[in-house]
Amino acid sequence: MDNYLFEGGRITKMEVDYAPACDEKIPLAKELAKQNPDSFHEAIEMLLNLEKQTRLGADMVSCSRVLVAVCQICLEAGNWNALNEYVTLLVKRRSQLKQAVSKMIQECCSYVDKTPDKETKLKFIDTLRSVTEGKIYVEIERARLTKILADIKEADGDISGAAAVMEELQVETYGSMDKREKVELILEQMRLCLLKEDLVSTQIIAKKISIKFFDDPAQHDLKLKYYDLMIRLDRDSSYLKTSRHYQAIAEPPRQTPSVEAIEESKKKSVTFKEDDKKKKDKEEVKLAAALPPVELTPEQDKEQKQRLICAVLYSVLAPYDNEQSDMMAKLSKIKKLEEVPIYKEILRLFMSKELINFDTFNHDFGTVLAENDMFQDNTKHGRKCIVELKDRLIEHNIRIIAMYYSRVHLKRMSELLNLPPTRCEEYLSKLANSDTIRVKIDRPAEIVYFTTKKSASDVLNNWANDVNQLMSLVNKTCHLINKEECIHSVKSIAVEE
Repeated sequence: MDNYLFEGGRITKMEVDYAPACDEKIPLAKELAKQNPDSFHEAIEMLLNLEKQTRLGADMVSCSRVLVAVCQICLEAGNWNALNEYVTLLVKRRSQLKQAVSKMIQECCSYVDKTPDKETKLKFIDTLRSVTEGKIYVEIERARLTKILADIKEADGDISGAAAVMEELQVETYGSMDKREKVELILEQMRLCLLKEDLVSTQIIAKKISIKFFDDPAQHDLKLKYYDLMIRLDRDSSYLKTSRHYQAIAEPPRQTPSVEAIEESKKKSVTFKEDDKKKKDKEEVKLAAALPPVELTPEQDKEQKQRLICAVLYSVLAPYDNEQSDMMAKLSKIKKLEEVPIYKEILRLFMSKELINFDTFNHDFGTVLAENDMFQDNTKHGRKCIVELKDRLIEHNIRIIAMYYSRVHLKRMSELLNLPPTRCEEYLSKLANSDTIRVKIDRPAEIVYFTTKKSASDVLNNWANDVNQLMSLVNKTCHLINKEECIHSVKSIAVEE
């Protein structure tokens, strides 16, 4: 099989072995170009003739050596324009071998950092990106070159240009690229889209990453970067998602599994059939969960506490629903929360079925919350969080009132909430629209009526009961009508007799 070449799914026979000719002419051409700069084109021409022979003879190894040698001669001569021209020329030649082109592009990628100035570098990158466009066998090199170009544009302040260049890459379709490198490039796409405030594109790109990838302890650095970007994306639009993101990184990182554990896991995975993929995934998750957590430094421990605090605060700021209630219950069971008792108490208050007095809450926790970055008056997000916290506290109190009262006077309710009646009506309308509570207001009498939300089965049972009562009345009415008709007919017969 050494004399055959697999080219594009076809088996191509190597006609002639040009290795001896390459061993002779390549050093000769390099020496000629080095000793006499005027003989540069002569040395290149010698190699181009040899390249044609190796290409037509399907000698991939020798052809690769020739293409790389052409690039090396251009580099040593410092002739970047010639390098751009010959790279473009060699890639476009008829029946050019893909493996040879791949070797040449890989060699050229190592020259990017050796360019003398920025203009030459940009021109060289543009040439390489042009010749690699649409070629699957050099997709990794093109992606790396695009990342370098995006970094240059970002350094120049062209954020939109850098994001546009990166968004051209469909990294998730690259089968030959390592999974970690794929995730790094996708995260870079997300970061640039966030910088230009394109939130829709960021959400679309974020869905390309499966969070199961971060179950591997070796990917903890990428996990932190991913969730940091997701927090920046969701913190103004969804407090519940933001809380979930903080909770995901509030857990301490696990130790990387040993070689023996990995080998044992591989042996177990061999025993699973294709239809038992779920069992295999569960085994991998169990292996990761069984690993002991990494010992944290004081700075890392402080960061973990801060993330847990943010998870608690954002869960409190989220509008009330079943998911938010479950999130708070889950957070309250975390043992590390005992190290920050103030925030544990805040969480307990919002989970309890008791009214929260705003003045008392402000006296007990106002100073602590004011020190948190989330509630800074000098930022737009901080001012928004302060307003949302007041709203959530009032909404909590209204839900508690609805639990204990079936009807209440509006004046009494405004006293309990410490709000004017008009503001009470606004919050009641808001909660009624969101279907959090069932309420009706008798404005002339100024009485608020609360009703419990009925389940679908209860509504159906009530409807069936009403229908039964209606049909009973109809049957009774028909019976009475028939009775009257019978009596009337008997009386008429008696009169006639």
